[in-house]
Amino acid sequence: MTGRGATCIFLLLVALAPLLLPGYVTFQLTQAIGIALALVGLNVLMGWGGQPSLGQGAFFALGAYAVAVLAQFGVPWWLGMPAAIVFGASVALGLGKPILRLEQTYLALATFALALAVPQLLRFNAWHRWVGGAAGLQLGRPVQPSWMPAWVNQDIWMYWIALLVAVGTLVAVNTLLRGRLGLELRAVRDHPVAASACGIDVSRTKTIAFVISAACGGLGGALYAMNVEFVTPDSFTLFLSLTMLVGLTIGGPGTLAGPLVGALFIQFVPIVAGRISTAAPWPIFGVAVLLVIFIEPRGLVGLWHRLMRKATR
Repeated sequence: MTGRGATCIFLLLVALAPLLLPGYVTFQLTQAIGIALALVGLNVLMGWGGQPSLGQGAFFALGAYAVAVLAQFGVPWWLGMPAAIVFGASVALGLGKPILRLEQTYLALATFALALAVPQLLRFNAWHRWVGGAAGLQLGRPVQPSWMPAWVNQDIWMYWIALLVAVGTLVAVNTLLRGRLGLELRAVRDHPVAASACGIDVSRTKTIAFVISAACGGLGGALYAMNVEFVTPDSFTLFLSLTMLVGLTIGGPGTLAGPLVGALFIQFVPIVAGRISTAAPWPIFGVAVLLVIFIEPRGLVGLWHRLMRKATR
């Protein structure tokens, strides 16, 4: 069987999984897909471009609020999602030039400030009437078409939408990274001075990576908002950005599957930890993170590749 055929079979099994799973697990998987899209963008910026970021949760919030605000004016979800992408990318384009002049630690601090500022700005009274302030906004889920079978409920339909969007995004991003942009990002990551000497516009390359990262973050936030049907500033605190950074590190930065594995890790490991100990779930989560880092610093995908190499030998 060819690799393409195996991929198609795998995607078919993933698409049919909700038929065998409880509704709440399907809901959680849809949440994980939204987070995975944000991690795909973070992977472009950090894993491929080598630029640290602690602000991915801010763009996640902007995308969620973009689709929620438009829903208040009757804009359908299939128009709200592209608007969330454009909004996140536009904000990143405006901030990219001044922020990306900074290097490493200072760049991380600038994105850290962004993650702190966005939840507070969403509470600001000047636009309370549009974003709802601390109370947040409610919106509806996509409704399954009437021609769908009766067993296709809203959870399954929302999951299929998220899965289709995720596959399309992965294909698009992977295509970009396999081309010239991927080469330029790796050059900037490995040695920016040498990259500049070879004729690469380092500032432009960093800005493109930042914009792609924000666009994917906004798209993931839009899916999150549609799935939970409610957004509030408290859902997008600094802890979310830090958790996304952990997820990418655990999954495997610079790999195609790393964001997907990392999203599943940060979505389900805290749930399992909470079942083990309701009093201290996060220490258990922290121990799991430390174990992965100590066993394989390149993440779970790196561990998988290492095991496969040993098996083939």
